[in-house]
Amino acid sequence: MEMKSIQFLKAAANKLRDGKLKRLGGKEVSEALNGMMQSLGLDSKDEAIIFAALFDRSCGGRCSDLDDIASYFGASQLDIMEYVPVIRSLEKKGFIIQTDRSECRIGRQNFMVTNYVIGCILENLKPNRHNATILDKEFDKYDLCKLVSSQVEDSDVTTEALFQFVDSTERDYATMQLVKDLKGAIPSLPDRTLFYEMCNDFIEQDCNGRSDISRTLSDIYQAYGIRFKVRKSLLDGTNPLITSDLIELSSNKEDLTLTTKGQKLFLGDDFGAIGQQYSGLNLYSFARQVKEYVHSRDHDAEKPGVMKKLAEKISIIEESNRSLECLARIKEVIVEEDYRALFYIACDACANGDTLSVSREMGEMYPVKDRNKYIKEFKEDMHKLQRLDLIEMVTQSSIFGEYTVLQLTDKGKELYFCEDASLYTEKPEKKDLIRAADIKEKHLFFSEKEQSQLDLVGNSIQEANYNNLVSRLEEKGLPNGISILLYGAPGTGKTESVMQWARSTGRDIIHVDISASKSMWYGESEKIIKEIFTRYKRQCKRSSLKPILLFNEADAIFASRKTGNTSSIDQTENAIQNIILEEMERLDGILIATTNLADNLDKAFERRFLFKIRFDKPSVEAKVKIWRDKISTLTEEEALSLASRYDFSGGEIDNIVRKTLMAEVLDGNTPSINEIEKLCSEEKIAKPCNQRIGFKTY
Repeated sequence: MEMKSIQFLKAAANKLRDGKLKRLGGKEVSEALNGMMQSLGLDSKDEAIIFAALFDRSCGGRCSDLDDIASYFGASQLDIMEYVPVIRSLEKKGFIIQTDRSECRIGRQNFMVTNYVIGCILENLKPNRHNATILDKEFDKYDLCKLVSSQVEDSDVTTEALFQFVDSTERDYATMQLVKDLKGAIPSLPDRTLFYEMCNDFIEQDCNGRSDISRTLSDIYQAYGIRFKVRKSLLDGTNPLITSDLIELSSNKEDLTLTTKGQKLFLGDDFGAIGQQYSGLNLYSFARQVKEYVHSRDHDAEKPGVMKKLAEKISIIEESNRSLECLARIKEVIVEEDYRALFYIACDACANGDTLSVSREMGEMYPVKDRNKYIKEFKEDMHKLQRLDLIEMVTQSSIFGEYTVLQLTDKGKELYFCEDASLYTEKPEKKDLIRAADIKEKHLFFSEKEQSQLDLVGNSIQEANYNNLVSRLEEKGLPNGISILLYGAPGTGKTESVMQWARSTGRDIIHVDISASKSMWYGESEKIIKEIFTRYKRQCKRSSLKPILLFNEADAIFASRKTGNTSSIDQTENAIQNIILEEMERLDGILIATTNLADNLDKAFERRFLFKIRFDKPSVEAKVKIWRDKISTLTEEEALSLASRYDFSGGEIDNIVRKTLMAEVLDGNTPSINEIEKLCSEEKIAKPCNQRIGFKTY
């Protein structure tokens, strides 16, 4: 009858127990051991002997160290020492497992037969070595680092014993990728021991761990001299782990942390999954993650190699969030990682309604030698992100003075936020924006001289002519802004001329409310004026055609500046005028101002206007044309009579026309010439006579 595996084990155990390892020559023992080898797939009688003892004790739920095995055989520990390689062989094959991985001393290590092998024996099955080698699956790089760390932190383990243990462990797991890669990069066993300890610190603190230099070195090295020598090599950057870019010092010089390269070496295929847990971010948390990194102590702008580390970090965060479609487009437009980092930080500020200080962000991002260069580029509108029209620098005011900030342009918002961009894109208020398409055509009548000047301006701001004019001005090194002043009596067609230019050229109008720009709060007026020009610049970028910035009835802010001991109001008005003068100098667009009081115009403004057109009250001939254009029922003689008798402006004639229309609506009849003349006589406000009102005295 064929014997089962457990029967062979029982027979062998009965002969071996307390046998002092001297009964190996007996026939019964030899048959039992051979049966074990054949049924279990063991390679030698020595393996069968040790396995029988461990199986016997494991059936009782007991672990066994060398002392237990020696006691089982009734032998000495010295007798058992020669069987240590056999124990390691059984462990590698997966027949037994070390139950206390933190123990590095061979004499105190405990072993048990695996549950899988016990189950196979009870079912009389031959263990499958592939399944039996459970260590290949259960014991991985994380277990190895934890095992080394347990020895590092054990105060009873000497430095020599620690390094012997690490050396032995590396030999046992020589095929493990971490061991192979680290030994290839770092020849020194003590340095590799430090790296294993740091890896364990890293993983135990949610993949963001740091290792305290003093504590870690004191755990590894007992001798102060060696400890201080290693510390010095870490601080001065000569340690092989630092020169290999596997670890780095924190900004406070007290902690060690894995570099991105070190994380990749340690984590291998797990790097993308748990390297920094950056995956799964949305647009808003992504930008916030970049900002938090740049502003954290991990990014020390003065640390050597910081820009390389920043580039690696940005690439990692981007790679972990490839599902964000905008990132691929951004990487095509902005090649440099540090520029992309700044762009993402600006996106975070936009989403949260914050502002970015130019000096602060450059200080956080770059070393001293670079930050001033980039600040200068921003101030000169030469930074790449400005040239790409993704970020702009604007000046803001507060009670503490002026300061400059960075913010996204509309193009930048569209690039990053995509369909959400409309949430952050500022649009001019309807009352401030006059669309060219909404302006109705009107016939205007002027003298020959006025019409000639008006035609020149109208032709100059036609798109083709305007672009050519701007190019020629730039070639000559002259300001390329087109500033136009329309001045003269009220109602003479100044505002309407601007409207018709806008309609014919397709240019929208940004209308400035003068009264709103003169705030009662000190300092607010200057801020409002600056914001007017900032909004205009934004609208220029949004529009295919440069819009017209219209200061209508601008007498109040274009008047002569006050001198001498002026009031705070006068000082505020002077400040406003200075801002406008500066903005006109660097204007890139079309500014038109209308005023009724040209005599009070400040000389500094006068020379900054490229075109200056005076609007006089219409001549009799012009008024005849206006009357007949507005009221088609008038004869030539009637129109001439009205034009000759009444010194009206075009605006006043419009008032009469509106009254005749009202009369038609109310009475159903077209007013006669007599009725029109009556309306004309009522248009002017009667001047008061000199007669006194009151009691007469004698």
